[in-house]
Amino acid sequence: MIFLSLKTYKESTGQAVINLLSSVKKVSRETGIPIIPVAQATDIYRISKELDIEVWAQHVDPIDPGRHMGFISPYSVKDTGASGVVINHAEHPVSEEIIKKTVEKAKEYGLKTLILCQSIELVKQVEEWNPDYIGYEKGELIAGPVSMVDMEEKNIQYLADLLKKPLIVGAGITTGEHVKKAVTLGGKGIILASAFVKSENPEAKLRELAGGFIK
Repeated sequence: MIFLSLKTYKESTGQAVINLLSSVKKVSRETGIPIIPVAQATDIYRISKELDIEVWAQHVDPIDPGRHMGFISPYSVKDTGASGVVINHAEHPVSEEIIKKTVEKAKEYGLKTLILCQSIELVKQVEEWNPDYIGYEKGELIAGPVSMVDMEEKNIQYLADLLKKPLIVGAGITTGEHVKKAVTLGGKGIILASAFVKSENPEAKLRELAGGFIK
């Protein structure tokens, strides 16, 4: 599976995000690979309704609806069309206590969860909290020229063998060959951002990435 981390790029905001994601359903159907955009809270409803595809939130806070000015509730993103949430991205880290509380609160509102981790120790810890997916990516490699599948090859394989939950690999994933290597090492999916969002041909990039899963 492919998680498309849309972040807050202009190319993935407002009407532009509809254009960017216009080929997601087609490529997913043709290849059989689930492709899930992880969108800004302000764009979840638009993506869900206009494109009729699965969409996840980039972040929620472990709160119920109420007096929480400026926070994002799991209820709100679920109600606007999200089916899951990414927790603890390297660009939006939270404490272990908040990770645990967010997973629990997300489950209350029927949201799936992907926890991103920068260390093996945290990966082992968060599995105890029963997320749907666990991601492993080093923050310093995000959007860089070196891929996790090259720098962390042994650790990815170790974690894939160790975990009962599906392992998602991120950071520096930009090509179909990176995807193939992630799968070979035991990964069940990838998460990436700029390689897709900034691509001159997003549909071609999706096909390339999805092709990496196909034997």
